[in-house]
Amino acid sequence: MLDETFVERGFEFIDHSAYLDVENSPSLHDLKKIFDLDLEIDQNCLFRKRCYLKMRWDRLTNQFDLAENQKYFQTTVSNKIDGGKVRQFKVMDKKILEIPIIQTLINKNLDMISEYAPLKKIDTLTIGMHFIRYLVNQDSASFSSPDWLHKDDEPLVFVHLIGLSRSALGGDNLIADDNKKVTHVIRLENDLDTLVLNKSVYHAVTPLGSREGVSVRDVILFTVESSDAQINNEEHNAA
Repeated sequence: MLDETFVERGFEFIDHSAYLDVENSPSLHDLKKIFDLDLEIDQNCLFRKRCYLKMRWDRLTNQFDLAENQKYFQTTVSNKIDGGKVRQFKVMDKKILEIPIIQTLINKNLDMISEYAPLKKIDTLTIGMHFIRYLVNQDSASFSSPDWLHKDDEPLVFVHLIGLSRSALGGDNLIADDNKKVTHVIRLENDLDTLVLNKSVYHAVTPLGSREGVSVRDVILFTVESSDAQINNEEHNAA
């Protein structure tokens, strides 16, 4: 799926049916409950909640373990709003890894990552799982960080939709060319609809609004990069 066409194009939509099946779909309820109860308000945006979990994946042994360092860093090139500083989010309870739909999500993604040519020579990868809720009412807007067109630091990012209120406005994914002209608008509508991005493409998410009452958009950002990328960036920032 993440073939040469994807490498050149920079993005790919994956239908929810690639992740959801009869066996794991009941556990989606458990995942949604975690979004309701366990996420904390983002200090940088009162209309956004989040948790974070950083893992290490060893290609040779297929070992998937919790990373000791649970901090997160983005460069200012990638994120002019919150980049250039080490951020510490609430760490998600590792028990979430026992939920069947999360296990399927991880295994499906690792299968694709293992065959992704640009990363094949890297034996150990850092996997970041960002659990994010955009929360909004009729008199406000919720937005991502960064809030407009950008390219990611990470070689691969999977955007998994976990839930979207029927009353939600916006929250659409934009794809743009190198001149930052928007070429595609992609709306993730069904639970587990997924958008995969590489670092060659400009992209953004439009702010979330609500036509009535409170609306939410829940996503898991599944980021992939070399195991030393976060360490090197943090050390450079500290220096």
